[in-house]
Amino acid sequence: MQKERLELIMKTLQEKQSLSLKEIIDLTNTSRDTARRDIVKLADNDLVERSYGGISLPNTFKKLDNYLKRNDQHVTDKQKLAKKAAVFANQANQIYLDVSTTVSFLSRYITKKDLFAVTNSLDIADQLIRFAPCKSRILGGNLDPEKRCVVGTKPCLDMENYSFDYAFLSCVGIDEQGVYYAYEDDLDYKAKIRKQSKKVVLLLDRSKVNVQHNFKALKLNQIDYIITNGELPQKLENKLIKSKTQMIYI
Repeated sequence: MQKERLELIMKTLQEKQSLSLKEIIDLTNTSRDTARRDIVKLADNDLVERSYGGISLPNTFKKLDNYLKRNDQHVTDKQKLAKKAAVFANQANQIYLDVSTTVSFLSRYITKKDLFAVTNSLDIADQLIRFAPCKSRILGGNLDPEKRCVVGTKPCLDMENYSFDYAFLSCVGIDEQGVYYAYEDDLDYKAKIRKQSKKVVLLLDRSKVNVQHNFKALKLNQIDYIITNGELPQKLENKLIKSKTQMIYI
């Protein structure tokens, strides 16, 4: 079955970072044509990058795709991650929802009316208004049309007024060294979120595993829970266990 082959390829790729066509053929015990079809399937879903003679995990890239374009990718996986995260949200009194196309789906699964949700994302604020029964607030500041969120020093300072039971984040990459983001201002912003939150929950889709990016904003021991839709590489899992990060697989 192709699904089982693709899962095996991705699991091995997360350990080795790259695979040649011959390695994929040997790994899956299939023909050259079948292996090539599997490569095309993975590439079409943005899970791998094709290279001469094989594939690799998406490497360090310098700029995120447009937010709205990314919002339409891997919708089913994002919904599953968000639904699992909502279990935490519905037990809380005050939460923070960080800018993320994955976190944006969480609003649809909030059922607690006396919950207070804070965000700096325009799209998440819209989702909260439309789908969640709870009270919500968007932080003030300058609007960034590309990231579709409030940016600058003001929202960072405003967070001093809150103590969140849970903060829900995603990321653009994670490895044994930490959690990566695309923009320099993420360094201070993620640090502030961590400071103002009792627990931090990272929603992690498997395409971000063993991917580095421009800025390492959080250490693994700063993440309390990771909700993910695929097995993590053993070395990363061991590091997370040592960091006392709890992993939740869906």
